[in-house]
Amino acid sequence: MRHLFRALLISLPLMFLAGCATYGAGVNGAIVDAQQGKYEESAAKIEKALSPTGNDRLLYNLELGMVRYLEGKYAESNQLLESAERIAEDLETRRVGDELAVLMTNPRLGPYPGAEFERVLINYYKSLNYLALAEQSTTRNERLDNLEAARVEARRIIIKLNDINSRKGNYQQKKDKDERTFSKIMKVFNLLLGNFVDTDDWQYRDDALAHYMAGVSFEMNGEYDDARISYQKAAEAYEGGYAKQYFLDSSITDQAWFDVVRMMRRAGGYDNEWRALAEKKLSEKQRAELDDWGADKAQLIVLEDKGIAPQRKEMNLEMSVNPHIRSLSLSPYFIGTDSDELAWFYVLYADKSLYGLVTAYLNVSRATFKPIFFTKTVPLGPLWSQAESIGLISAIGNSLRVTVPYYSRPQHEGPSQLQVGNEKLPLLEASSPGMIAVQEQLVNAGEDIRAALARAAFKALTAQTATNALTGNSGNGSSGDGGQALLSFAGKLLMQLTDAAETRNWLLLPNEIRLRRVALEPGEHQLELVSDKTTGGQQVHREQVNLQTGDIHLWRV
Repeated sequence: MRHLFRALLISLPLMFLAGCATYGAGVNGAIVDAQQGKYEESAAKIEKALSPTGNDRLLYNLELGMVRYLEGKYAESNQLLESAERIAEDLETRRVGDELAVLMTNPRLGPYPGAEFERVLINYYKSLNYLALAEQSTTRNERLDNLEAARVEARRIIIKLNDINSRKGNYQQKKDKDERTFSKIMKVFNLLLGNFVDTDDWQYRDDALAHYMAGVSFEMNGEYDDARISYQKAAEAYEGGYAKQYFLDSSITDQAWFDVVRMMRRAGGYDNEWRALAEKKLSEKQRAELDDWGADKAQLIVLEDKGIAPQRKEMNLEMSVNPHIRSLSLSPYFIGTDSDELAWFYVLYADKSLYGLVTAYLNVSRATFKPIFFTKTVPLGPLWSQAESIGLISAIGNSLRVTVPYYSRPQHEGPSQLQVGNEKLPLLEASSPGMIAVQEQLVNAGEDIRAALARAAFKALTAQTATNALTGNSGNGSSGDGGQALLSFAGKLLMQLTDAAETRNWLLLPNEIRLRRVALEPGEHQLELVSDKTTGGQQVHREQVNLQTGDIHLWRV
């Protein structure tokens, strides 16, 4: 027993580190290097931290693919992103069978399948890579091949988004549902019951920028009617709820409708339709500008990836038993808990209904006082006897550690301004991968807490069963010796300290994506982009371009 106790003390720090280290902590060095433009150093750190064949193989290809994109090695980036897409598709078909085994142990021990929006962004960045390769092409055929490849990626984006629409409904279908009388009544009672978050409002159901850039690919290929369709899907998504949901610039909706009208004029056959749509959707200033976008002009599209995607963190919760009201109690560990963590817990989990507040109050004892507004009570009711009979209540005991993922509040990036000649134009917020990630986590929070509770309880019960088997104790509450108590303590502690929440996500994605589109005269142009940073100060980017008639030049910053 003395040897066991000594081994336990020695191993405690290692077990604690194994349980608490997040994915972001392992690749932070690579992220810092990428932000500083040290791309080779960043790539080397990713290759050291992640395995191309292990459970993080998708992230290996995503993070490394993004480094190569930032570095301007577009062909190499596409090879990595192509591998990532194949891995994501394979994991999507196989993960259902593996899910239970992973949930019962530790989510980070299973392969990371990627979030839906991340899988869409794979094709988005592959398309940008092909468009960049088209601009770098030295022959006409090479340029056409790369433009065709970009068009193929646009088609893949459309297929993925159509699948998401069919499963979750598009913004118009969501609006129709919300306007039904019964749905309105349900929302009232949800609020009365303390459900402040309607997760259906935060579903990733479409991607307006992905549609818009698909339209750019089609326009570059001279497929003006396909471009019109994609621009219209983008405009309808922005207008229908995408811009509001992700806190984007409302002017991006105007830009998308402007390009719909422009493509109707360019494609031909829509003479009456484009005039009616322009009157309905465009401002007087926009209608006056339509003639400035003729075939004799060139176009500049500025795309700015700004900031870094937020990192998913791990929240430690304490689960305890209250036999007086036959319930489980859940609350954050208040040591080292930051305000974002408490805010996340309160909004998503804490008791806020009248019944919940009463049970939370009953759950508080003077010996173990915790603020009732940071408590989640899980009444077991008739299931209490079943939980007792399988030994779950005694396995949980006074305290059990439970882990769930959460995000800190995302930063809003400062403004960016493009200067072309004497004209200064603000860049428009076109998408926010950071906000999409946070809202995806909000949607999954309920499932996260259910899985975490089940995992922690299962581990505690497994540890107790193993202890009883080793000591010959029946588990019926009879007293054992000190060795049995130590074994029980060691087993439970081991199970808790090695538990971890799923904290993996694609970290080299931008926090926000900004866009500006302008028509220019053919010839030489000096471009300047001034970006305000959230940490203070500005970053200035300059580019000299020589545009030909009919060119659509994409400047990626």
